[in-house]
Amino acid sequence: MPIVIFRERGADLYAYIAKQDLEARVLQIEHNDAERWGGAISLEGDAATTSIRSRGAPPFR
Repeated sequence: MPIVIFRERGADLYAYIAKQDLEARVLQIEHNDAERWGGAISLEGDAATTSIRSRGAPPFR
């Protein structure tokens, strides 16, 4: 499982995938609500789609 780091930049959310040294803007998150966050994450450009799981939306601060 790759290590994925998320960061907010203004109104956009970016994902950094450490093993691929890739940073891309997040276009879509399969589950994006307070109780369930994650699933398939679509990234901008030709970046691969990855999948993550979380019990709730993380605070990006």
